[in-house]
Amino acid sequence: MADRAWFLRCAADEVADRAVLVGDRGRVEKAATLLDNAQVLNQDRGLTAVTGQYRGRAVTVAAFGMGAPIAGVVLHELAMLGVQRFLRLGTVLGIGGTSLGSLVLAEGAVRNESTSGTYLPIGYPAIADHEMNTALRSTLAAGSRSWTAGLIASYDGFYTEMFAAEPERAAETRARMKELGRNGVKAVDMETSAVLVVARAVGARAASLCLASVDGLSQRKLTDGRTEAELELLVTGLDSLASLQDV
Repeated sequence: MADRAWFLRCAADEVADRAVLVGDRGRVEKAATLLDNAQVLNQDRGLTAVTGQYRGRAVTVAAFGMGAPIAGVVLHELAMLGVQRFLRLGTVLGIGGTSLGSLVLAEGAVRNESTSGTYLPIGYPAIADHEMNTALRSTLAAGSRSWTAGLIASYDGFYTEMFAAEPERAAETRARMKELGRNGVKAVDMETSAVLVVARAVGARAASLCLASVDGLSQRKLTDGRTEAELELLVTGLDSLASLQDV
């Protein structure tokens, strides 16, 4: 176990045994309002991290920005400090019938990003931890927001593979999203497969629950109710993590 993280600049005795990973550091600030006695661990490089209490259990919440490489760095550092469970709470492009504003629980992920390949061979599956997903399903079932479960496909190229910025890419991108949907993929992001694989590689457990904030086919964004949806995402994730007993 490391004494202090290189990028996060925090020590082993400052983190919990379970952590929430988010992209937007503003989401860390939102999560901190839900925690008791939240203490800021780091803000350097935008990798904001806090630890506090939620329903009597210590939880660390850390931001990684965007993309699999830095998500892997943050997860790896926290694991070296002793974190054993990781829950990604982020946003995705909904496809395959996933409605805008719904929550997507990853049963597994398609490894189309490159970071996870530096940890384990591409033939190794990206599968969520069963116990964590069971807890998440229970919390989701008790809530009122629509949700779905299935595969999330993770990519590195946002504007080249996921979201057509140029008109000449639109047809190719749309065809890719439709094909993924036909094969049971419910959403697309940049991090889920890396989080699931890197966690396994470093001896930790991981799951991913995300908000469909963009329609992957029409590129329509969630605007009305987005603030409430993100808060509900955080509460759902924190409730589920708090329900888990110590490893």
